[in-house]
Amino acid sequence: MIIVLVFQSTGLSAFSQTGPPDSLRIREDTLNIQNDTAIADTSLADTTRADESMLDAPVDYHAKDSIIFDVTGQMVYLYGDAEVLYQDITLKSEYIEMDLEKREVFAKGLPDSTGQIAGKPVFSEGQETFESNTLTYNFSSKKGLITGIVSQQEGGYLHSELTKREADGSINIARGKYTTCDDEDPHFYLALTKAKVIPEDKIVSGPAYMVLEDIPLPLILPFGFFPNQQTRTSGILIPEWGEERNRGFFLRNGGYYFALGQYFDLAVTGDIYSNGTWGIRATNNYRVRYRFNGNLSLRYYKNVAGDLDLGTYTANRDYNIIWSHRQDAKANPTSTFSAQVNMSSSSYDRNHSYQTPGDYLTNTKQSSISYSKRWEGTPFNFSGSFTHSQNSTNKSVNLNFPKMTFNMNRIYPFRGLSKSGASKWYSNIELSYTSRFENRINTFDSLLFTPEVFKDMDMGFQHQIPLSANFKLFRNFNISPRVQYTGTIYPQSKRLRWDPDYVDPETGVPDPKVIQDTVYGIQYAHSYLPAISMSFNPKIYGLFQFKNPEAKVVAIRHVMSPTLGFSFVPDMKGLVPNYYDTVQIDTLGNTRVYSYFENGIYGTPSLNGRSGSINFSLNNNVEMKLRSASDTTEEMRKIKLLDNLRFSTSYNIFADSLNLAPVSFSGYTSILEGKFRLNFSGSLDPYALNEDGRRINTFEIRQSGKPLRLTRFNAGLDFRLSSKQKPGAEPMEASQDRGISDMPMTMSQLGQEEEEVDIIQAMEATYSEYVDFSIPWDLSIRYNFNYSKPQFESTITQTLNFSGNIRLTDKWRVGVTSGWDFERNTLTYTSVNIFRDLHCWEMRLSWIPIGYHQSYNFSINAKASILRDLKYERRKSWYDN
Repeated sequence: MIIVLVFQSTGLSAFSQTGPPDSLRIREDTLNIQNDTAIADTSLADTTRADESMLDAPVDYHAKDSIIFDVTGQMVYLYGDAEVLYQDITLKSEYIEMDLEKREVFAKGLPDSTGQIAGKPVFSEGQETFESNTLTYNFSSKKGLITGIVSQQEGGYLHSELTKREADGSINIARGKYTTCDDEDPHFYLALTKAKVIPEDKIVSGPAYMVLEDIPLPLILPFGFFPNQQTRTSGILIPEWGEERNRGFFLRNGGYYFALGQYFDLAVTGDIYSNGTWGIRATNNYRVRYRFNGNLSLRYYKNVAGDLDLGTYTANRDYNIIWSHRQDAKANPTSTFSAQVNMSSSSYDRNHSYQTPGDYLTNTKQSSISYSKRWEGTPFNFSGSFTHSQNSTNKSVNLNFPKMTFNMNRIYPFRGLSKSGASKWYSNIELSYTSRFENRINTFDSLLFTPEVFKDMDMGFQHQIPLSANFKLFRNFNISPRVQYTGTIYPQSKRLRWDPDYVDPETGVPDPKVIQDTVYGIQYAHSYLPAISMSFNPKIYGLFQFKNPEAKVVAIRHVMSPTLGFSFVPDMKGLVPNYYDTVQIDTLGNTRVYSYFENGIYGTPSLNGRSGSINFSLNNNVEMKLRSASDTTEEMRKIKLLDNLRFSTSYNIFADSLNLAPVSFSGYTSILEGKFRLNFSGSLDPYALNEDGRRINTFEIRQSGKPLRLTRFNAGLDFRLSSKQKPGAEPMEASQDRGISDMPMTMSQLGQEEEEVDIIQAMEATYSEYVDFSIPWDLSIRYNFNYSKPQFESTITQTLNFSGNIRLTDKWRVGVTSGWDFERNTLTYTSVNIFRDLHCWEMRLSWIPIGYHQSYNFSINAKASILRDLKYERRKSWYDN
């Protein structure tokens, strides 16, 4: 039943009530209602307007237990899960009383059967929600008086013994607490004698002091300012300061954050040291919802070492470019653009590896920027890319820019021509088209941004039109004829000539040699290559069953997959242009055949003569079937003993010598349900070596009695053990390490919308560490063995890396990472990490006890980003080593 009451005498437009009929009437004096309402002062009366006889909307209310009306006193009393709704305001409490004349409500909790106060008032307006002990609110003036409030602000919690809410939504607080601890009795807080909260703007307090575990500390602030904004705001980034023995006093990570709009931000920070070292960084995050998002980081440093007066002064420069761009899958289904760039000088990670200790162990980096486009309803597609790779050990840099391809997918031009509907032989004929253009640069990082880099460019264009078919004659026998047209464009070619009168210009000594002349100019080379290939690939099964019915092993199955192939390309001499020539190579008159385009990135489009080979490979899989030792009704399980043990080789039927290619092999196996994983590969050469270490046309078995010569073998063993995860346990994510000195300010530290979190994660993932308290311990070991003997001397390299974590208690975790150097018989890079979860605080110890980066970092800090500077930190930088 719905009751609508209209009180014209009070000027109240309408109150409506829904709920069960009055089933329980309680005397007012037994509830001390007059004492409860005495907390409301005269400041709650509406004095903002001279005449306000009407509210903007009806006030709806209901209660689960009972509703009592006092017509004479213009009062309504609600008991049991009471609720009052007005516009976007919702008030829930165990007990609510409404003064119809004053247009005012009062709410509080009531004792339950155990004497505990239950159903405390919960007030909601828009996105603001808080709980309190008692609450008085005036609908006309929009003012309120609250006791025992706990409200959640941006990044923290605000406790207040006495709170007054103003009409503009601001809150005045007396005897308050500000903390990021979510406990009812927080472990730490800033005691605020008085404060003012401006929603979605800031919190300003008077004198405040730190309280830790209810013990006041002599940390007193004359005033406090806490940002409380939902949107990004520009501001100064306060630097950290300190001292290093080698680089002197420093200011790091100081700068300015620019909130440039809804889709874009920029943080510019810098470092400066008293010895002259300095650096600058620009970090940008961007996002357009449903289209793309990404981040860009540019860093530049000038590193100074030594003393100018002592003659030990040195200076070098480092740079680093990181760019990540991701396109939303729904933005454009026919085209995509993505970027993952990580480019730096060879010494950057060694000099500036603040982010993670393992950065300076990385000696290779790769980058890729790509765009692709396909046209719906057609077989055509286009792609363009920029790729980069570098090695910090030898300082080499390889660029491929631009790299473009335009292709037509395979089509069957003759399908559907048969009027009978039956498939004809020509229905299997397929046609495709591929084209590509590349520009490759192989240089060193010191020459990357100089004109010298253009001398190392190697470019070319190639397109191919293959016409082929595939016919299956028998069950496992296939034959594939093919005709392919290939055209290549190069900006230059080469010619070789023997110069018997050549004189070394440096020594003046005659030195007959082969001279290379470069012919510049666009040159187009093309060819037609018919070919035919055949393959036979049956499967052979072997099964060995154990007759003992009580044996745990039921059977072992061996599956062999041999492949025998043949390919042939005829000699097209006289039918296609000849791009080959012969040149004398020594004073004895020996010659060799060379191609004008043999140094081109795509080689020569035509062959010098005919070509043919026989290919053979054998793939093996060995499985074992086991029965359960404890339960005879349980289904049998299979275990792979060998997974893809593969051998392959080929025979060149037209070569004049060394026809047989080396035998390559590889394999993989997993033991004890994946705890041990072994993979291996290698190469076996059937030919012997002469006294100079060169392969000769004599089989090894004739020279040494051994069938094959092992030239390469690689093996890797991964071993991982971990304790069982507790039922229902979930990994716990630790907050960011606030002690990292190279951590840029991101949007998450200055406020952002919820949907922008995934933008920030890409940048912050570099600086975050994860602590998994659901697994008490784990151990990982990886061993690599490499053997190489291409000639008479063999080389062996071994690496061993191991890491482990152990949970001492629910809050303590210790992790160790190390390795072993077999050449020096010593430990490699070793780090010890200790983490202690302190609920709203955290403690970390990172220790590198040996090596070039020997250092430690100890910190205790609050987890919340808004209190990122509330910490104690001790560190020894590896720069002081």
